Amino acid sequence: MSATPPPPPARHIGADWTHQDGKRTTLTITVCRACSGRWFPPRDSCSACASGDVEDIASDTRGIVYASSVVRIAPRGFQAPYVLAYVDISGVRILVHSPSSDRALAPGTPVELTVTPIADTGDGTVTSYAIIPLDDQHTPTGEER
Repeated sequence: MSATPPPPPARHIGADWTHQDGKRTTLTITVCRACSGRWFPPRDSCSACASGDVEDIASDTRGIVYASSVVRIAPRGFQAPYVLAYVDISGVRILVHSPSSDRALAPGTPVELTVTPIADTGDGTVTSYAIIPLDDQHTPTGEER
């Protein structure tokens, strides 16, 4: 007898930009053909040169932490502490949750995109694109529990 699957999330942040193929997770980013600017979330025109000659491409599945911080006072539905990180991936810098740790991630930490629950509201679970460190022994930035 198989287990009952979990209920679908009440909301998926970034669902239109998040793509999963088995265990691989990618995001849609916009590349400007006129100036080579790159953007996330995707857009219809370039924010650098205003060209409408843009294309959407899939991001890499891995990136590098630029900076991160531990959120210790959470908004309603979120469970503190949790980590928010800026990650460089495919030429864009994105803000993502890092649910696998309650320690800030050191700049340069390699990470992989995933989709995971990030909050639990009265309407159900909220999921979003997120990151997990590729090295479970990642070095904290000094912000310990």
